[in-house]
Amino acid sequence: MGRAIDLFVTYRFLRLLTTPFEDTQAYKLGIIDANGNRIMQKRIKKPEVELVTSEQKNSYTILHKLVFNIKKIFAKVPGLRTKVGTYAAALFLLKDTFKESVNDPDMFEKEFVKYLKENDIEFDNEISEEVIGFGEVLPKGEYVLINDILNKQEEELSAAKGDKVVAYEDEAPVDTILGVEIFPVIHIKSQEKIYVSLEDIKDV
Repeated sequence: MGRAIDLFVTYRFLRLLTTPFEDTQAYKLGIIDANGNRIMQKRIKKPEVELVTSEQKNSYTILHKLVFNIKKIFAKVPGLRTKVGTYAAALFLLKDTFKESVNDPDMFEKEFVKYLKENDIEFDNEISEEVIGFGEVLPKGEYVLINDILNKQEEELSAAKGDKVVAYEDEAPVDTILGVEIFPVIHIKSQEKIYVSLEDIKDV
């Protein structure tokens, strides 16, 4: 049974990853726009379409939100070469969200790498000069986000590029994704815990 669930989730993950936003049911139902963003009412920050029916709910699950986030990152990265760290935090959210539901939470990482190879997309493993340090701990202090970060509980981005985050103490990594360590920090504006790689932050 567990193996069957893993295969089903893997299939759904890859299907969502490779399907253009305009071809998804969420787009056809008016839930997201052509860029994968939730359509909001203009005057108030409220979704244009509430998820009421089973069809609506099944078209925009937490899996959809997290995979759509990865697809939006893809759209921001030109060419066929991409930085490992750019996707690490987003893949960690997927793994962390479904770790109790599947036998092998690492399958998202494995399938993502397989997908990149099959589409001739190369990983850039070079460490950016802006990266804070090299592994083991994230030093206590304030940092600035250089990438948008999604929180799995939120409809849209919970922390935007340019926002400040803080590590109130030296933080050990909670996981390693694609060889990149993931650290918990507090988003100062919302006071929510979010997860970042060293490629997502720089010194204030």
